Amino acid sequence: MIYLRAALFAEGSSDYDFLLRLLNRLIEWIAAALYPGDYEVAETIGIDAPRPLQKGKRADRIAAACIEYEGLFELLVIHADGDTDPHAARTERIEPGIAALHAVTREQPIVAVPCIPVREIEAWMLADAGAFQERLGSKVAPALPGDPEREGDPKAALQQILKDGGARRLPASIYAFFGERVALKTLRSLPAFQTFEAELTAAIREVASSQGHYQGPTRK
Repeated sequence: MIYLRAALFAEGSSDYDFLLRLLNRLIEWIAAALYPGDYEVAETIGIDAPRPLQKGKRADRIAAACIEYEGLFELLVIHADGDTDPHAARTERIEPGIAALHAVTREQPIVAVPCIPVREIEAWMLADAGAFQERLGSKVAPALPGDPEREGDPKAALQQILKDGGARRLPASIYAFFGERVALKTLRSLPAFQTFEAELTAAIREVASSQGHYQGPTRK
């Protein structure tokens, strides 16, 4: 039996609203595929550094957050919007944080996973017409971009689609709604999500291995 509890370090409150709920579903799906009947997945938790440190360097905040919540999770997902340069986001805003947390973690090393949409996390919300129809009504035909990750301003596109569908403003709950409902199948059409899911799967395997669980070659 393996036990998985992930923590999320994200850029903003709306990112937490979306990703916490998405991670709960995605980790459950991966664990069920890898270890059917032999796993337990807890709710993903959002973490940040203690308040006095929240205006410090991002790498220091990530390390401080891991110390603050040490022992409460086995897997850390670190989110950073790509802002059209995912490689720079990884090297400048995620890898230094991973190095910092490994330097201060006192017990079992934390397995960390980058989560980097090409531009903004809203692009992942633009992948599933069904989720929009559930929110706006089944008769609404949302004009979603053909390639959400190439959309120049995903947040503005999200707002416009909701407005065209009858929503007067962007509801505070919309990120949680999409985190719970956007279909994993549609997200898997996005290269950035494919990268994230592959790295998350590898990280879950690593956590399982550290807990003494061996999983042989996956069937094709």
